[in-house]
Amino acid sequence: MTAVIHVERLTRRFGSITAVDGVTFCVEEGEVFGLLGPNGAGKTTTARLLNGVLTPSEGQMQVLGLDPVTQGSAFRQQTGVLSETPSLYEG
Repeated sequence: MTAVIHVERLTRRFGSITAVDGVTFCVEEGEVFGLLGPNGAGKTTTARLLNGVLTPSEGQMQVLGLDPVTQGSAFRQQTGVLSETPSLYEG
């Protein structure tokens, strides 16, 4: 199988608050995957990181063979994300 999402030590801080803390996981092609947790657990932040809307403080990720940080625009042309607080992002 091929990993369509690969995340290693993904971390995102907002000042002194750590929203995502060293998350590592892989999602294989055809696999169903979900992020579960209470409010404030970092689920939405992780989704925004994976979609290239936010930049990680540390760690690496690859989605569909692309790096959302450096190839965010090309990546978002292939995907669609609707979070709990809908908003627009630049191309």
